[in-house]
Amino acid sequence: MGNTSLCIVLRASNYKESDKMLTLFSREWGKIDALARGCRKPVSSLLSSTDVLCCAEFGFHIKDGRYYITQAVPKINFYDIRKNMNALMTALLLLEICEKSVMPAEPNGRLFALLAGALFALANKDDPKKVLIFFIYKMLDILGLRPMLDRCAVCGRPPVSKLNLAAGGVVCESCEGEEVPAEYIEYIEKILRTASKDIHNVQVPYDSRFYAMTIRWLKSALDFEPKTLLLLK
Repeated sequence: MGNTSLCIVLRASNYKESDKMLTLFSREWGKIDALARGCRKPVSSLLSSTDVLCCAEFGFHIKDGRYYITQAVPKINFYDIRKNMNALMTALLLLEICEKSVMPAEPNGRLFALLAGALFALANKDDPKKVLIFFIYKMLDILGLRPMLDRCAVCGRPPVSKLNLAAGGVVCESCEGEEVPAEYIEYIEKILRTASKDIHNVQVPYDSRFYAMTIRWLKSALDFEPKTLLLLK
């Protein structure tokens, strides 16, 4: 494989005097841990590309399975996200989810495109809660956890407006679940039909109960509870 890749910086930690250890989401390679030597020096060509949220084309020297960053061509740093605290906390939550979900040497181009689209939406001042709702349902689909909406997720019979989050979808009259407004199911269906790049175009009205249900679905579906959730208002 070539030694360059388009990446988004998921995590950055200072290392030694002027280095950083980066966790990157590579479009081509999945998750990468890489060392950026000297990147904290004011004269470093890597300085503008090694902060959290930055998207850049990175060049690597790979030795004994370890990645060393040799160059970086910045694409976008999503600086405007940092101007709004709710947008920033939402972006950091998305990064945390991707860091836990993406595996080394396992490319996931669909999730990369979803993350990039969500970050662009946040930078363009889209409502952070709507962006998060869209991201969660699309992410569940990408990770093989697509909400089951056409039949009972427990027994397969025709569903009603009830959800069982642990089962991963709607349920029938007989199976256990919580009643929800029918439009909630329609919202989820609309999101699942929408391409990640069209996140700006999907019209899903904000509803505090729908948002809370979506967050509970996220917690139920993942094997961990993102720490950044505690910082969201």
